[in-house]
Amino acid sequence: MSFGTFRYRDTVRWARVQLVAMVALVVLGAVSCSSGSGHASTPTTSTARRLVAQVVGEVVVDPIYRQGVARVAGGWIFSFNDGLFRTDDALHQMAKLQPAIPAEWRARGFDHIGDIDVEGGVVYAPLEQPNYDLGHQAMLMYDSTTLGYKAGVDVAQRHASFVSVDPVTGIAYSMNRFGGSALLRYDVRHGWRRLAPLRMSRFVDRVQGADIHAGAAWLSTDDATDNLYRVDLRTGQVQALGSIGHADGEGEGIDATPVAGTDLHVLSIDVKAVPVRLINLKVAPAS
Repeated sequence: MSFGTFRYRDTVRWARVQLVAMVALVVLGAVSCSSGSGHASTPTTSTARRLVAQVVGEVVVDPIYRQGVARVAGGWIFSFNDGLFRTDDALHQMAKLQPAIPAEWRARGFDHIGDIDVEGGVVYAPLEQPNYDLGHQAMLMYDSTTLGYKAGVDVAQRHASFVSVDPVTGIAYSMNRFGGSALLRYDVRHGWRRLAPLRMSRFVDRVQGADIHAGAAWLSTDDATDNLYRVDLRTGQVQALGSIGHADGEGEGIDATPVAGTDLHVLSIDVKAVPVRLINLKVAPAS
């Protein structure tokens, strides 16, 4: 075919070739932006619909259930500074481990368990020692049924207020300080190998808990309004979702397992230290 004989059907064929090439470039670009690799992910502008979290109910729990919360089949697991507790759906205690910090870790100065997570029958518990300048904390693992201690690893981070494990990728998420603009990441399936952090689109202060669900990290805070945030694990885009409704108290751990028409479950300590509430919220598009 010469340019002199370039006919209509040739024009259509050439347009199709160009369209295929453009689609291929878009697909390759999307793959290259995935945060599942060990490379640092860069936040991008999101056009996703804005979400809000609305309080739909709350229940007062035992005051010792004041640090972390994680959903298990038929109930919950709560954490205290030095305790783990498993309850049924009616919050009747079924098992407890108190003290929960093994002697070998306590001998090294570790004295505080933060917001926990449960995946694959394992309770993942962030463990802190109070000298943050040392730049090391720990992650411990327990059996989710018996609460028996299984193992622990040292991690290079200054604080350890939470840990949550993505059930799809096996990547654990935490944060270096109580506030930050990045989430630390560890490959749990390969010996807690440190991965490049997930960079967030904005700074989030006083993060007390997190849970990974449906491609996002859901953060609970003890900031000025006890706000909640959603972080897209692919883009790092942060959305503010609203308050848990008790800004005069202290927001603590969070679980993002859908239960009985609710999506988020957050612990809140009253300003006078009692009561401790488990607040249930529904996440929906903003009107």
